[in-house]
Amino acid sequence: MKNNKSFWGVASFFTMLMVWIEMPLLAQEVPAHAITNVMVHMADGNVIENTNIVWRNGIIEQVGVNESIPFDAFVIDGGDSLHVYPGLIDGMATWGSPDIPRDLPRLENPGKPPYDRAGAQPDRIPAHYLNEDKAFEDAMESGFTLVSLGLNGQMLPGHIQPFNLSAAKLTQAHAFSDPIALQGSFDTAPGGWGSGAYPSTQMGVMAYFRQLMYDASALQEHMMYFEKHSNMTQPEQNDVLEALFPLVNKEYPLFFEVDSKEEIERLFRLQDEFGFEIVLVSAKEASALIEELKARNIAVLASLDVTEMPDWLEKEIKDSKVNNEEISESGDDDSDNEDVERIELTEEELVFRSKQKKAWEEEINNVASLVKAGIPTGFTSDGLSPKEIQKKINLVTEHTSLTKSDLIKLMTVQNAYILGISNRVGTIKEGNSAHLILTDGPLFEKGTKIHIQVSQGVINNFMED
Repeated sequence: MKNNKSFWGVASFFTMLMVWIEMPLLAQEVPAHAITNVMVHMADGNVIENTNIVWRNGIIEQVGVNESIPFDAFVIDGGDSLHVYPGLIDGMATWGSPDIPRDLPRLENPGKPPYDRAGAQPDRIPAHYLNEDKAFEDAMESGFTLVSLGLNGQMLPGHIQPFNLSAAKLTQAHAFSDPIALQGSFDTAPGGWGSGAYPSTQMGVMAYFRQLMYDASALQEHMMYFEKHSNMTQPEQNDVLEALFPLVNKEYPLFFEVDSKEEIERLFRLQDEFGFEIVLVSAKEASALIEELKARNIAVLASLDVTEMPDWLEKEIKDSKVNNEEISESGDDDSDNEDVERIELTEEELVFRSKQKKAWEEEINNVASLVKAGIPTGFTSDGLSPKEIQKKINLVTEHTSLTKSDLIKLMTVQNAYILGISNRVGTIKEGNSAHLILTDGPLFEKGTKIHIQVSQGVINNFMED
């Protein structure tokens, strides 16, 4: 409804009268918040100028041009020059997780270790373990408003749970939802020489994983039979195996951190055996298996932790540009000089450089190849600190077909889709949770600063004096 002075005058008076007489604390407990006169960048890349956004109780109520502002709203005026984007989402991180125990004692029977020493801890839920971590604050200042957290560990570290990023220490109160998945990897059991345990090899991890799944299936069947036949032996409680029931029943996906083509193919064999859904995490060589990923309908939370261009290749490209500019200006082709420099390299060095260049190009183009092929692709920080992410974004967008807009999409609507929460976050629209950031320029461009971060309606102002 457009603003009408006479209507809003009567309505505001009546509403305020009801607040004062019947609910004197309402305006203080649940005030509205509004950002006005801003350029809103929608998930599809469209930009709407001179827009107002209003939210209350963490939920967006209005998005549009000339939208009226509630009388009780705390207003932030964008002054027609500030930008609003959907809040960034980290598809999986381990910020705030306890460290993996060190100096482990020797086991009497390392071939049959307790679950935790084997690296099987699927019963752990992040909300119960999180510590204070500077990464939370750094992530907020970098524009992240939601993070899907796992825990440090080995083959089955625990659950994956999304959290609103609005404090330096996250607790259950910051949980965006219940756990959404289980976390896995091919990491072997902790401990070194003298304190190690089974499984200590990748093949051992696969065998142990299979055994856990079969044991969980057997326990679930036993529990179901016991409910119908009380004369049976009562099954023993087992938190680890019971935590695997959602995976056994295909109710949860398994977020599996894996990089190499060979390891991804091993993971496929486990999927074939048990039928659960997979989301690849990191997946630095996933583009080598695009057709298989399509056939299996597998999503990827991709890492941007790519290596810098080899120094020799960077120099070669720069020299080539300079040479081309000089030829363009003088009209003389001086390419013989380049041949002289190449002759100085041995055949072995030339072969090495050729292989190194190919490997680097495959690495840097991994995410772009996944996106181009239509693989559902999101983003994981994968060990990168929030402040390192910008540098990697610059590197990827400089040397691949991906644009900064593409990466914003990966970090917002695509991540929300993969995490199964796109009905609540990832886009700025009425009814969605208020997850957004206010910047003084295009996001990820040099010099752009984030002024305000809003997570589930909670405001963090980073430009205060």
